[in-house]
Amino acid sequence: MLNFANLFATPYVVFDGGIATELYERGFYINRPFEELNVTHSKDVGAVHAAYLKSGAMALTTNSFSLTSSQLEKFDLKPKQAELLQAAIVTAKETIEAAVAGGAPDAAHARIGLSLGPLGALIEPLGRISRDEVRTEYETLARLALETPHFHFYNLETFSNLEELGCAIDGLRRVDQTRPILASITINSSEVSVIQHFAAAIGSRDDVQALGMNCAEGPHDLLQSLKILKPLTEKPIVIQPNAGIPRNINGRYFYMTSPDYMAKFAKRFIEAGAYGVGGCCGTGPDHIRAIAQAVKMMQARGVAEQERAKTVDVRAEKERSGVIQAIERISFLDRKQSRIAAKLKAGQKVISIELTSPRGTDVTKFMASLEKVKAAKVDFVNVPDGARASTRSSSLHLAAHVNTKEMGVTIIPHLTTRDRNLIALQSDLLGASINQVHDVLIITGDPPKIGNNRDATAVYDIDSIGLTYLVDQLNRGFSPQGEALGSQTHFAIGVASNPTALNLELEIKRWQYKHESGANFAVTQPIYEAETFLRWKEQIGAKYLPHVVGIWPFVSLKNAEFMAHEVPGVHVPAWALEKMAKHQDSPEDSVKAGIEIAARLMREIWDECEGFAISAPLGRVDVALEVLKCLE
Repeated sequence: MLNFANLFATPYVVFDGGIATELYERGFYINRPFEELNVTHSKDVGAVHAAYLKSGAMALTTNSFSLTSSQLEKFDLKPKQAELLQAAIVTAKETIEAAVAGGAPDAAHARIGLSLGPLGALIEPLGRISRDEVRTEYETLARLALETPHFHFYNLETFSNLEELGCAIDGLRRVDQTRPILASITINSSEVSVIQHFAAAIGSRDDVQALGMNCAEGPHDLLQSLKILKPLTEKPIVIQPNAGIPRNINGRYFYMTSPDYMAKFAKRFIEAGAYGVGGCCGTGPDHIRAIAQAVKMMQARGVAEQERAKTVDVRAEKERSGVIQAIERISFLDRKQSRIAAKLKAGQKVISIELTSPRGTDVTKFMASLEKVKAAKVDFVNVPDGARASTRSSSLHLAAHVNTKEMGVTIIPHLTTRDRNLIALQSDLLGASINQVHDVLIITGDPPKIGNNRDATAVYDIDSIGLTYLVDQLNRGFSPQGEALGSQTHFAIGVASNPTALNLELEIKRWQYKHESGANFAVTQPIYEAETFLRWKEQIGAKYLPHVVGIWPFVSLKNAEFMAHEVPGVHVPAWALEKMAKHQDSPEDSVKAGIEIAARLMREIWDECEGFAISAPLGRVDVALEVLKCLE
């Protein structure tokens, strides 16, 4: 396998700048992928390469950053993946050949890096794309590229997920064991633990020849990141910052950092131990020309490696000597902040009443229901997060409000991935923890189209499996991106299970994923027969977790029929509908029949589960509490 530094004839290497930036400046807009230009406007792409080559860049990257399947499918370009990728390589190659033929012999020493970016989609456990699918994607890209093997190294750039980056490397190495790999991440200088993990997880790999950091930040902040990374690896490091932070001027974004400023930091990068320096977003040929001149001066001065190593600042030394470790995750039953954990550890049943949150700001009725629950000596109330995709007050905020009242009733808020992106989910969970909310139930959530705001957009950055993993990471003291938080949450992580799912094979598979992602307990959809739950227990076997069984007492035949035919994932047996039909002419008898059906099930599986979540049908908390009285 080739040594990365042996590719180049100089002690330091100048990389090119932003390809997309230059194409945008030439009048090509972002409504189509820039990689399509490899075929439709190859001369313009070649002109960008030529400009960087003329400016002094000796490492050219191909115009192929977004050629993964998931990126191309957005524009129906997946069938052209091979053509676009191979055209990117050929264009870079022909640019170098033309420069040499045009009287620039030094261009013969330029090297081509095959630019490959991340998938552009979340991978497991946050997303639904498996790790092996990631490996296969990059294996395919390597196979396609090797049909036109006129490149010298792989440039895996702008990755933020280290797991995804590792899988991409695996995929490339399935096919090509000779070309060096430059593995580059996009990072914030504040994410010290991620930089450390990058050095440990990626930098330690024998099949990775160089490390890099690009994009995300300007020169100043990337210098701080370099000073943290340098002491942690002996591999060459390539730094490619953005040209500062873009400014919005009349609806267009402009990078205002000057070439002279970039040149000043190029010197500092070399002094701090960088092997290669280039640019990313907002940088153009003028920036690279200034960087190349600065690097040439450094080479003339002959900055020695031992001199560069001395430039590590105090902060970097501190981070090196004290690598942040994961805070030990407290086992579920030992999480003293969780009332559910305490109940289960004591061998007691978890009994919860499900109430919906208010539609407005008046919590009088809700608090009155809580008083009834408290009087019945029930410890928990679970609250849906926008039940049936309707607009209601936040379950998390309601839980925090109840905590301030010190009523002795614990709210278990549901949390969906429907309405929040990854940033909001993390922020809300951290805020909930600060407000002493430690028991949560995670669900994906109904789509907006079934609710009262049908024009609302669904986010679904992740599903309930991904959110389970996210919360488990917070319990470890880390963000899902691997950034150490310095403290940890103590959530009891509840997840949904559906023993009556139409596609039971898929439900069992999803259950296994939830189990592996860190789930602590489960709440089932409403069920009506003991056999349903017992069969479910048998099917999930060793993956069983404490189960709180969902109970919905009918209040009328109409209510039963609605549950049977219009609520996804709920199965109402024929005998239950027949029983409700017998009493349809008497509202009072209908309620009694519904309570009897619910109480019968609870008696039959009392010793088989760890608790019950009884819904207050149509807001009638008295009915839910009456079910409990039947068990006395």
